[in-house]
Amino acid sequence: MVFLGAFRQSEVPRFGFAMLLLMLMTVVVVFPFMPDVIRAGFMLKVSLSMLLVASVYILSHKRKFLIIASFLALPTFITLWLPVLYNRPAFIFLDNMTNLLFFSYVIYELVVLIFSAKRVDRNIIYGSMCVYLLLGLQGAFIYTLLEFWMPGSFHGEGLASIHDISTFIYFSFVTLSTLGYGDIVPATRGAQAITSMEALIGQFYLTVLVARLVGIHISQR
Repeated sequence: MVFLGAFRQSEVPRFGFAMLLLMLMTVVVVFPFMPDVIRAGFMLKVSLSMLLVASVYILSHKRKFLIIASFLALPTFITLWLPVLYNRPAFIFLDNMTNLLFFSYVIYELVVLIFSAKRVDRNIIYGSMCVYLLLGLQGAFIYTLLEFWMPGSFHGEGLASIHDISTFIYFSFVTLSTLGYGDIVPATRGAQAITSMEALIGQFYLTVLVARLVGIHISQR
């Protein structure tokens, strides 16, 4: 709490979270409705590239954040497009790993900024939604990496290839929100442990977030 309290309200990004939320909604909601011919690989890469730029832009309010985010974003952008040019398993692994590292940093900084806020406004609410959606996206990268190293970790429909992360994006959000439709299931102990952890993280985040936001709101009155 002392660490979070050290952040001043003025350090909240001067750029709103609305743009980042819009980019996330494009990846999670808009992208699945695109025709398969258009959607296959290219459009998802475009959406993730825009999300990458929006994330760096959000963190550009402070020089330190901007330097770290840019340092992580450059290799992430490069490896994001490598599988499109060279369809090799090693590039798919690098793609998911660099995305995982970059968005882990983004989530960390956003959580610190949100939980150190002194007032609850529309921007903070948008930021809280961004973190939740980013957690779901992170799950997709982790599941893809797991399937890469341990083929057969998941059973179900639409798991024809690790080259298509869209199925794991769907599965990750189903897991994060604890819907559990059952069309895709973890088939190994490792996969079961990770999916259980994601479900717990999703519930803990919502519980702690609501408590924090209500506490801030009451203190404003």
